[in-house]
Amino acid sequence: MASALKEKIIERMEAKNFSIAELERRAGLSIHSVRNILKGRIKKPSAQSLQAIAEALECSIIDLMSASSAIEAGFPQDIERKIKRRPPLDYPELMLECSTKIMERITEKNLTTKVSIDEYFEVIKKVYLYSSREEPRKVDIRFAEWLIETQFEDRAPRG
Repeated sequence: MASALKEKIIERMEAKNFSIAELERRAGLSIHSVRNILKGRIKKPSAQSLQAIAEALECSIIDLMSASSAIEAGFPQDIERKIKRRPPLDYPELMLECSTKIMERITEKNLTTKVSIDEYFEVIKKVYLYSSREEPRKVDIRFAEWLIETQFEDRAPRG
């Protein structure tokens, strides 16, 4: 668990361009508390510390504790690097199409109240970057559906 937590914290820090000190400051934690978690000196961080870190990183504790990262889930590494680099919006029409198609799929699966805004935009970003690699530039529906299923399958209503 500790290494998965460490990886998730680092992954989210990099995505937000936070240093360890910046994360500690934003989380309201004492100096070196995050560093000690990342170095393994604190094996079982308190729920309060994890909640503060999650809030500073704009995610949930569950997001930090889940073992799979985007790379482990099968995303090509070049897409992960592009996401972290904050790429430009080269294809606005593709972005709009991604947003529309993803919302259609989330609505069809009755997930609109179960998916956070941040999660929704993260899926759009990943589908946009994945779809923008190919000519002609259009939404890769299969990738979008796979991503929605893997990200939110546990939230779909059973019936």
